[in-house]
Amino acid sequence: MDSTFPTRAIILNRHDWREADRLVSVYTPAYGRLTLLARGARKSASKLAAHLEPISLSRLLVVKGKGFDYVGSALMDEAFLNIKQDFNKLYFAGQALQQFSALVHEGEADPALFEWLEKWLLNLDSVGENNLSKEDGRFRLALFSWRLFALLGYKPELQKCVACAGTLAPGKNTFDFARGGLICSLCAEQSVEAAAKGFLLPLSDNCIKLLRLMDGEITKNIKFSPRLLHEWEHLNIRLYSWFQS
Repeated sequence: MDSTFPTRAIILNRHDWREADRLVSVYTPAYGRLTLLARGARKSASKLAAHLEPISLSRLLVVKGKGFDYVGSALMDEAFLNIKQDFNKLYFAGQALQQFSALVHEGEADPALFEWLEKWLLNLDSVGENNLSKEDGRFRLALFSWRLFALLGYKPELQKCVACAGTLAPGKNTFDFARGGLICSLCAEQSVEAAAKGFLLPLSDNCIKLLRLMDGEITKNIKFSPRLLHEWEHLNIRLYSWFQS
């Protein structure tokens, strides 16, 4: 890595550091997640602070330092103002970035991951003012989590039983967190130890169909029931906890 380099960066979060500085967590396409020192960013006259707001896309000049690398200059390209001015959008964007920060480690560069995060934020920002319903926000967050898992290498197997490699027939199929995918009803009955440890989660046929659809190109006007969305959210929460353990 050069001693000084320019990069696009999505600002994930920040916190105060010492008397007048801030530490800023960003994600970049070529260098992955970085923690950068923004010198003097807490001062009222700082020229950096406005360009390093969380949920923003900026162009940075990063300079190598002895302790932390630091921000030499910053220019905001996209403020995502529609997100920041809408409580519902801000909530779901905050939840997404929190998951991202928890699962994406420093230095793991992935242009596809950067592209997905940017695309998701832009799509959320483009929703008309006050037009984001709670259900739509929940769906967008569930989709964000599902694609994030896949991009990080945690894509679950949904097409065949991960225990016996057999065909999954409609009916009592179960998600096995330890094996990373669906198991058939027969294998689920035989997985007594996994069930006792809480590694298994039964999924409805409709939920499995929805998850398979989410692995492809997303079409508009997808219809789903509140119960189905809740089932998907519950699976994502369990997966999120599993990957953190």
